[in-house]
Amino acid sequence: MATILSIDLAYKNAESLGICLIHEAAGSIAGVEFPRANTFDLQNPIQAEQLADAIAGFSKRNATQIVLLDGPQGWKHPSNGLKHSRICERILNAPAKTGLVGQVKPKNYLRFVQFSIDVFQRLVNCGMKLVEQPIVTTTHGECVVAESLPYSAWRKLQIPGLPSKRRSLPRDIEERAGKLEALFGFKMPRAPTHDELQALVSGISGVPILAGSRAGYVAEGAPPKMVDAVITEGYIVNPRAKQPSISD
Repeated sequence: MATILSIDLAYKNAESLGICLIHEAAGSIAGVEFPRANTFDLQNPIQAEQLADAIAGFSKRNATQIVLLDGPQGWKHPSNGLKHSRICERILNAPAKTGLVGQVKPKNYLRFVQFSIDVFQRLVNCGMKLVEQPIVTTTHGECVVAESLPYSAWRKLQIPGLPSKRRSLPRDIEERAGKLEALFGFKMPRAPTHDELQALVSGISGVPILAGSRAGYVAEGAPPKMVDAVITEGYIVNPRAKQPSISD
């Protein structure tokens, strides 16, 4: 049995993190856990290096092969042909755009973007591997760290997107949680929070990756590249519920 760690990132306080641990066996979801934020023993406000070190330690203890983080892994490459965003964000019509170093849309997104990129960089420094091509592969003894996006994960699964935390009602979470259980044939140990459900829907892409099933996920974007010692571009990985087609 292999494990997948998926996190809906937050940078202000640990309690806002959405954490989901998915157990994969024979290409299916064998179990799901929602570890509490205190599992990582973080101090508020969260520091990027502190969170990354906690993720690396947790992943090592739990034999995690894939970590998915809901946040940008890098900045826009200067020559990607786009004005304000990375290629992956354009493909998926992401609501927020990551431009050249220090430039984001909307502007109040900057602190989160810098935090997320710093977490990715620290994890790479700790030995984790970024997704470097559309077909994601894993190697025994190594851990892949991938960028996720719940906004597009719901769409790829053909399930109505979860409203924002401020606008979500308990029935919104309950309905979508039930759809995931029915679609993938598993049961959650308890009702998830909004952040935990976002982490879960993104983390599902790790199951087909570990099983070597190309039909169950899609990685879109451009290969990550180092420019002036910072990560640029990268792939966003999403689950999907249908066979690949030309339109995908």
